[in-house]
Amino acid sequence: MNANEMNALMSQAETYLTQRDVDRAVLIVQEAKRLEPGSLEPDAMMASISLHLGRVDDAQTILDGIIQRQPKHARARLLRGLVHEVKEQLDDALASFELATRFSPESMPAWFNRGRLMLRTKRVAEAAIAFEKAAGLAPENVAVLAAWAQTLVKLGYARRAANVYLRCIEQNVANPIFLIELAELLVNANERPLAEEVLAAGSRVYESQGLFESKLAALALEKKAVDAAAHHAKEAVRRQPDCVEFLLGLAVIETMRLKLDDARLLAERALKVEPTSWRANHQLGIVFEAAKLKEKACSFYRTACELAPDQWEPRNNLAVLLLEAKTPAAAREAKGLLEEAVRLGAPNATPHLNLALALLQMGQRARAKAVATQAAGLGGHGNQVSHQASELAAALG
Repeated sequence: MNANEMNALMSQAETYLTQRDVDRAVLIVQEAKRLEPGSLEPDAMMASISLHLGRVDDAQTILDGIIQRQPKHARARLLRGLVHEVKEQLDDALASFELATRFSPESMPAWFNRGRLMLRTKRVAEAAIAFEKAAGLAPENVAVLAAWAQTLVKLGYARRAANVYLRCIEQNVANPIFLIELAELLVNANERPLAEEVLAAGSRVYESQGLFESKLAALALEKKAVDAAAHHAKEAVRRQPDCVEFLLGLAVIETMRLKLDDARLLAERALKVEPTSWRANHQLGIVFEAAKLKEKACSFYRTACELAPDQWEPRNNLAVLLLEAKTPAAAREAKGLLEEAVRLGAPNATPHLNLALALLQMGQRARAKAVATQAAGLGGHGNQVSHQASELAAALG
């Protein structure tokens, strides 16, 4: 059997393994070993199968035997690196991957795994170099291109990353995620008009999906273009009318526009789709609070608190309404809710400020000042809540 025939058999075995047809893969490897007893390729393939089945020690035994016989066997070094990685021996794994790329510079998997492990160990610049090598060897491999682009993002090379994402899109036009990632990259690079163009293009191509319109709504909100945001959010809901995220996104915007009946209907639709949605209950609380129906608002806030024991927002909002009652019992309940909110929402200035107000209402001036001072330091320069907290702390002497 010549090398080409052996490679064809191993390729066939690899295909079966990818398809999770392990039995057929093993049969091919056994046949190849019978036909060419001295070849190490069937052994390497058997090690790969063992790794696939989680038999790490078996794979290690096979690979150590191959390396002892042929130290420069690149595939064995690559697989040995994977064994090391499974065992959390990361330095040894990286050394094995580096040997694999040295012994077989044309091996895309060797470069890809080397880059992947470098990224895992925070060696981002070196990871980018390895991924670039892998992309040069497999210019149409979307997974490789995406890994390279994401690494470039981490390094701050926005334009280069965008170009690589465009290559991903060209190779895999059926995957809208690359367009979303590209748009997010451009936003982070302060290229918002271009990000909007990318999202608009995605919206045209993927006519049944609302995600692009939802992202456009979010960008419009950042510019305080509320009517434009409503337009995009409505389109997202039209395309995917049962998407809770889109329904609630539009409900938030309609609340901002004081279209409270529309906001209520949207949140109720979301609640019908997902009866245990704390966000839908929370949004209904916000709507009824805006409509001055405080008892209804409190009821929905309470339900949201029960459904989301790890969320600070409904606790904060319920507490604010309780404080308005100005009774000792309501103040005590508000204080407890806000202490939970502070624990869950740190480092957010809002629950801290409201806790300071609750303490002040209960006559605990010293502690109120301490909490207000803490809130003043949480929001950063220009934060309105932090400024209010600073003023309160100053007023409390």
